[in-house]
Amino acid sequence: MARKSPEIQVEETGGNQFASLASAQRSARVALASDMAELIKGMIEQGSLEIRNGQIIPKGK
Repeated sequence: MARKSPEIQVEETGGNQFASLASAQRSARVALASDMAELIKGMIEQGSLEIRNGQIIPKGK
């Protein structure tokens, strides 16, 4: 059975929307951290990952 992933959408943000490169990088880090947290939470709920001794690890390892 082939794996199905949700459709990925990429949006380009113009450089003129940020005061500096540093502020653009901070914005990207915040967005990435938020997305990764949701991804990890979902993987824990699905049973792909588990929390053991305070660490998030692949299930069964």
